[in-house]
Amino acid sequence: MEENMKYDKIIRGEYTYFRYRHWDPVLKKITRELTARTLKDLKEKVEKFEKLEGYGIKNDKIKLVDFCNDWLYNVHLVDKKPSTQERYDCIFRLYMKKSYLGQIILRNLDASDVQKYYNELFERKGYNCVKQFHKMLSPCIRYAFETGRIIRNFMPSIKLPKKPAKNGRQKKVNPLTVEEHKRFINAIKDHRLGVLFNMALDTGMRQGELFALTWRDIDFSRKEINIDKTYSLIRDLKTHKQIGETTAPKTYYSTRIISLPKRTEELLMAHKEKQKIQLAKYNLTQDNDTLVFCTGIGTHLERQNVLKEVKAVYKECGILNVDGKVDKTFHDLRHTYATRLFELGEPAKVVQELLGHSDVSTTLNIYTHVLERQKKRTASKIDLFYEESFN
Repeated sequence: MEENMKYDKIIRGEYTYFRYRHWDPVLKKITRELTARTLKDLKEKVEKFEKLEGYGIKNDKIKLVDFCNDWLYNVHLVDKKPSTQERYDCIFRLYMKKSYLGQIILRNLDASDVQKYYNELFERKGYNCVKQFHKMLSPCIRYAFETGRIIRNFMPSIKLPKKPAKNGRQKKVNPLTVEEHKRFINAIKDHRLGVLFNMALDTGMRQGELFALTWRDIDFSRKEINIDKTYSLIRDLKTHKQIGETTAPKTYYSTRIISLPKRTEELLMAHKEKQKIQLAKYNLTQDNDTLVFCTGIGTHLERQNVLKEVKAVYKECGILNVDGKVDKTFHDLRHTYATRLFELGEPAKVVQELLGHSDVSTTLNIYTHVLERQKKRTASKIDLFYEESFN
C-alpha cells in the first residue's frame, strides 16, 4: 500500500472516522469504500483490499455456506453415486448449513476460522465427525482457490484432532451360540424367509448383497455364487424420498466368488421352484435377472420388514439378552457364520476373503472374542499333548 494513500477524515458531532475510496481507472468510478475508527485500522483494511485486488480475487460477499452449496451440488456431486450424494448432503445440512463457519464471507475466511470450528466440532461430536466434514470442506476450499475466489488454499495447514486411542474394547459382535444356532435353524424350516436366513448363516453374505442377488449370480453346476453388487435405500436429493439403488460393492474385495454348501444348494433349488410358481400367479416369468429373494411380485424386499421378521424368530426361539429382550439383528447371522468358521479352525485369511473384508486386520479386529477363545483352547491342547506323550 502506498504511504501517501488518499483518505478522508469524517467528523460528525462527537463521532470521527476515516474513509478510503478506491477509484477504478478502467471503470472510471469508485468501486469500493472502506471506513475505520482509526487511521491504523483503515490502512490495514486498504492493504488487505489491495492485496486481494492484486491476486485478482473477486470483490463479492458470498458466504462460505453459499459457495459450498453451489460447489457441492453443481460441481462435486454431479458424477457421484446416489449413496455418496446422500452422505455429503447429510454432512452439509448438519454441520455447514447453520454453522457460524458457514456465515463467514468466503474471501475473509482463513485457517484460524476453520481450525477453531474443527476443535469445537471435535469436542461436540468427536473425531469421526471432524474427519467426514474435512473430506467435504478440503476440496471445496481447494476449488475456491483454483477458481480465484481466495488468495491461497490454506487447508493443508489445518491440523485434524488426534484420533482417540482405542481403550482396548472392540465393538462387540453378537453371534448365535451353537445351541442358539440349532434352535434358529429349526424355527425357520417353514418360514417364508427361511432360505434368506439360511443363506446369511451359510455364506456370510451381507444383507444388501443378498437383496441384490439374482439367479444369474448362482452357478449350480460349479456350486458357486458370484457376489458383485449390493442393494440399498438412499435419499434422493431432488425428491427427498427414499429410493432403491443397486450398485457395485464399495470395495474391490467385496466382489468375490464363494462356494455353495450342498445344504444351501438344495434349499435354493427348492426355493427357485416355489418362486417360479408364485410369480406365475401374477403373470410374471422367472429368468436369470429375477431376484433370488424378493416379494411375491418380484420387487426388492424391505430392510425393516426383514428385520422385523428375523427378530420375531429370535423371540420365538428364546434368543434374548439378560433383560429378556431381542438385541440381535440380521447382520448377526453374518457374524455367526464367521464365528463358526473360526471355531472350525479356518485361517483368518480365508475368513477375510469369504467375508469380503479389505484386509485381514479388519477380520481379526471384529472377531477378537472368537480368537481369544481359540487361544485358550490352544493352551489346553498343549496340556493334552504333554499328558498323552509323557505319561
